[in-house]
Amino acid sequence: MAGRRGITAEKLTALGVERLAEILVTLAEEDRDIKRRLRLELAEQDGGDELAAEIGKRLASIKKASSFIDWQKRREFEKDLDLQREMITERIAKTRPDLALDLMWRFMALAEPVINRVDDSNGVVGQIFRQAGHELGEIAAKARPEPLLLAEQTFDAVTSNHFGEYDRLIPAIMPALGTEGIDHLKARLHDALDRRPRRNGEYDHGAAAIARTLREIADGKDDVDAFIALTPLKAQQTPRGAAGIARRLLTAGRAQEAMNALQKGAPNEEAVATHDLWIDGYHGYFGHSEWEDVYIDVLDATGEPEKAQQKRWDSFEKHLLVDRLRDYLKRLPDFDDVIAEEKAMAHALTFANMMSALDFFIEWPAYDHAAKLIVQRHTEIDGNGYYMLTPAARALEGNHPLAAVLLRRAMINDTLDRAKSTRYRHAARHLAECQSLDSAISDYADLGDHAAFLTSLQDKHRRKEGFWGRVREFSGRRK
Repeated sequence: MAGRRGITAEKLTALGVERLAEILVTLAEEDRDIKRRLRLELAEQDGGDELAAEIGKRLASIKKASSFIDWQKRREFEKDLDLQREMITERIAKTRPDLALDLMWRFMALAEPVINRVDDSNGVVGQIFRQAGHELGEIAAKARPEPLLLAEQTFDAVTSNHFGEYDRLIPAIMPALGTEGIDHLKARLHDALDRRPRRNGEYDHGAAAIARTLREIADGKDDVDAFIALTPLKAQQTPRGAAGIARRLLTAGRAQEAMNALQKGAPNEEAVATHDLWIDGYHGYFGHSEWEDVYIDVLDATGEPEKAQQKRWDSFEKHLLVDRLRDYLKRLPDFDDVIAEEKAMAHALTFANMMSALDFFIEWPAYDHAAKLIVQRHTEIDGNGYYMLTPAARALEGNHPLAAVLLRRAMINDTLDRAKSTRYRHAARHLAECQSLDSAISDYADLGDHAAFLTSLQDKHRRKEGFWGRVREFSGRRK
């Protein structure tokens, strides 16, 4: 709820039209974003044609510009670019979809020159264009352009998709293309694919992009056989490729064929690690999880529910996957699920990788078990895992303050032991949080109370003044 001085629509309305107009004019002189927005709003008052003309001018200006946009100017540019996209889709497309379609093609044509001159390290500019590519298809469905012309424009787009700006175009534009347009586009793509020079086994990015587009069209028409024919044999023999084909076959009611497809790309079980799921950069098991998802569904569909259940449990035991356990439990009779859940919790408490177990308990959630795990295996806490430990500590501090303190101590020790000066502020905050929970902990067991922990830090890290300065800031004793 806004305070007495809060800004609300009602309070601004009370200022009156003239006063608000004066304020906006002043703000527009100081802020280019506001000025552009107001110009577009005023242009719309004169009709869709005027707004389209104003947007067209801005697109031409962006196209003409050549200066590099660094990270300092990037946010302002992103807001401007997204405003043009929003005005085309939200305003012009509602009354003049024909104009909106033309403008959106012009907008998309800016992708290559813009991305070449902007620091898009955060990926926002690329995402704006991908969103616009999807919306282009939706606008085309409203504008109903001539199908063959639209097919030619689509062909040009997907064969020059250098930055992924058209990655979301095909599914959205197929309704506008219709049968005639889709057939023409497919013919053009197949012809382009046939004309590609053979590279003696070398990867051909252009050919792969064309084949991917044809697979998207096949998906849009629910043509599983065409999708399979367009998938390279090598890809069909990978877990991810086999899973994609099998999922489509299963959806089409062809469960046995789905099983056959899965077998072609079955993962090498020996290569799938079973415990080290917390190692940074590890992707061993999760690269195969999609294959396993489909495999379990296919087992159910081919009349082997017991085998599917066993696979769910085995997968949970090896990897502590929350979804696997949930799916397993919901298929058990009443009371059997309670016993199975207790068994699962006991297994997780002794899981080889403590951090994976903690992650499981927090996600389930099973906070009592998480607290027990932390106290019993506190020496195994990876203090560098702040992205998981911080929210876990917050979740536990209400009913399990000691566990929350141990997680924060682990992060503090990791920061100071490794002299991570950029994290001193966070470590100081964690120390203050430990202090605030001290009175809620009646028994620290043999883990040392807060005073003892603080003394150990002072003895070991006395010279880290950057950290202790932060501690004084949090305690309110600035020196």
